[in-house]
Amino acid sequence: MKTKCILLLIAGLVIGVVTMGLIIDDEHFVSTDEMVELAMEECDALNAEGLAELMMGEEIYTLIDVRQKVEHYYGYIPGSVILPRGSMEFNIGSEKFWESEGIYKPMKDEVIVVYCKKGSRGALAAHSLKHMGYSKVYYLEGGFKKWELAYPDYVEKNLNALGGCHEEEDTGGC
Repeated sequence: MKTKCILLLIAGLVIGVVTMGLIIDDEHFVSTDEMVELAMEECDALNAEGLAELMMGEEIYTLIDVRQKVEHYYGYIPGSVILPRGSMEFNIGSEKFWESEGIYKPMKDEVIVVYCKKGSRGALAAHSLKHMGYSKVYYLEGGFKKWELAYPDYVEKNLNALGGCHEEEDTGGC
């Protein structure tokens, strides 16, 4: 009887260890490029034309610029909210943050489009939001630069917010 109990205990431990090994995500990346590549594989992209269609349609969406504030001021897509990548996970669910922006907090099942300068930070941001339970998250393929080339008439700037400094910094050019 003791032998059976010990064998069952050992079998249970082995099964538990194997199961935990499957659950624990032991993924390591050699470079940020690999992280971005995975994010792009696991998330849906929206090209500039797709975003324009979304903006002209009637579906509710939230457009988030994940660049730093200073980058946003040099040019941004009208209607976007500045929510830098470094604080996005902390503020996306904060009622206080969204109230300060003058809009409601996006629901987990509403369309969210994130963008950055060229697309990499946007893909990483979309990946994070997806893992936080947001189900309709897209990153803008090619980022703001592609949007600016495709729709130059739908770009706004706020250079006054820079306090007289109008030379664009090369900050986080991803």
